[in-house]
Amino acid sequence: MSIYRLLLSKQGKILTKSFPSNDTLHFGKYSIIPVHKFLFRTSSNQSSGLKLNSENIVTSPFPDVRGYENMLLHEAIWQNMQKWSNKTAIVCAITGRSYTYQQLRKNAGRLATSLRKAKLFPRDTIAIILPNIPEYAIITLAASEAGLRPTLINPVWTSMEMTKQLENSETSAIFTNPLLYPTVKKSIENNPRIKLPIIIVDDGSGSIPSGTINLTDLIRNDIEEFSKNQKTDVDSEDDLFLPYSSGTTGMPKGVQLSHRNIVTNIFQISCPELYPGICTNETEQDVIPVILPLFHIYGLIILLYVFLRMGAKLVCLPQFSAAQFIKILKNYKPTLLYLVPPIVQMMAINEQITPKHVESIRFILSGAATIGPESIAKFRERINANVIFAQGYGLTETSPVITLSKNAICESVGFSIPNTQIRIVKNEADKSINVGPNEIGELYVKGPQVMKGYFKNPQATRDCMDGDWFKTGDLAKFDENGLFYIEGRFKELIKVKGFQVAPAELEDIIKGLDSVADVAVIGVPHEKFGEIPKAFIILKKGVTVNPEEVKDYVAKHVADYKRLGYVQYIEKIPKTASGKILRKELQNM
Repeated sequence: MSIYRLLLSKQGKILTKSFPSNDTLHFGKYSIIPVHKFLFRTSSNQSSGLKLNSENIVTSPFPDVRGYENMLLHEAIWQNMQKWSNKTAIVCAITGRSYTYQQLRKNAGRLATSLRKAKLFPRDTIAIILPNIPEYAIITLAASEAGLRPTLINPVWTSMEMTKQLENSETSAIFTNPLLYPTVKKSIENNPRIKLPIIIVDDGSGSIPSGTINLTDLIRNDIEEFSKNQKTDVDSEDDLFLPYSSGTTGMPKGVQLSHRNIVTNIFQISCPELYPGICTNETEQDVIPVILPLFHIYGLIILLYVFLRMGAKLVCLPQFSAAQFIKILKNYKPTLLYLVPPIVQMMAINEQITPKHVESIRFILSGAATIGPESIAKFRERINANVIFAQGYGLTETSPVITLSKNAICESVGFSIPNTQIRIVKNEADKSINVGPNEIGELYVKGPQVMKGYFKNPQATRDCMDGDWFKTGDLAKFDENGLFYIEGRFKELIKVKGFQVAPAELEDIIKGLDSVADVAVIGVPHEKFGEIPKAFIILKKGVTVNPEEVKDYVAKHVADYKRLGYVQYIEKIPKTASGKILRKELQNM
């Protein structure tokens, strides 16, 4: 069913209504035009139309971007910094601690020098275990300049979860804060790779522990900026970040994202056809709340780097709460919001959030998981009927964005972004074929933003690639206008609050219980979180266990969002002849 917009102003508002037709409808002197046609005709910089070749490969309707090929991340961020050097770059919503663009650049350069002097060399891994604070930008940009490779770790993880990633990523140094220090310290017991004492960011969360390095001492004014006295010795194909993702299945793996991958994606989503913000000038500066976690690729790239490159003012919230978010809306008057579906849903029903709180907001993007039209309709009905909503789609392995729009119909996740090709693949009779419009299949993507591979895991890399094409594991389709729609997941991952939860990780933990003979975990729908993990367990003969005991056992080993919602005891777990769990059959149970 197409959405039509009635071009009739009533008390200053544009009315919308749905009609089951693709044609323009006429009512006397008024016309009702499909929204997608309205948008394409009236937006001067929005390209449109399906670009499909004879092999059913979709290419972007937007011009390719250029100039990113040999650029390093910090070079891209500072490219136009002189235009807004004295404006605030980033501020902490809780403490008020802030840095101008000039201060940000100087501190990143000083830290890069200090890290090299501390015998950290290009292609060494450093771990960042921090909440959303301004220093996150300093550390990551310093790492870019010094040629180091940050691995990003969720600060709410347990020490056991941290240990796995720190060891697998071959981390040499760690940045954290006083509050997290005890957990981090425990996570590196008997880890001989750590070269330095733990580096502590003094963010007001506690006193600096003895035996650690204070970040303040590494960015002193008397330290020369790295670019002034040393060569970077870094290539655009070198690893820039090593975030962890479960891919289409299995345990979390390190995703090797190069400078070229990340800078490409920044350029792609900053092109005029897709960028919803303004480039900072003397009188205007966009204000963006950074409420999505910076250890997640969505928050890191789309929020932090895209908007630092454009000179925006970023407002960091170390730990999300509705009350603190409302304070940001009131005190900082944001112009753009980047959210995940649970936050959109919260805003739609929270009576404390009024139209006045969002009157400065022009645009909202929802990502990390799909959002239904009902949630958007509730938001518009109660809070703001005129704000532009859009969705985007991507993965950690694609740096992250694949599809995006700044004004397409909100049910879609937008168009293929510049320099990007997509095909929808269906398996029929053991043969893969690319399908055409409105047919559902697995989304394959090819472009310069696709990762180098999984860290020291060539088999996992081969498994997710078809030549140069990355197999996303997500089911999707595209329509006659070139808009993409995510229809579900082909892969096993559970999405809780937009975060990935790997069934294999939970299964491995549950198997640690002596009473468990076998286990399989799936995601089941949850009204608030999207999905929640459910465990199907076969107990050993003669054993009885309360489901709450299983839940408590898992809760001791994982972050809150990975906890089990349900436990069900069964006699047999459906599997293939090769032993692969048939999760679809479990879903039907």
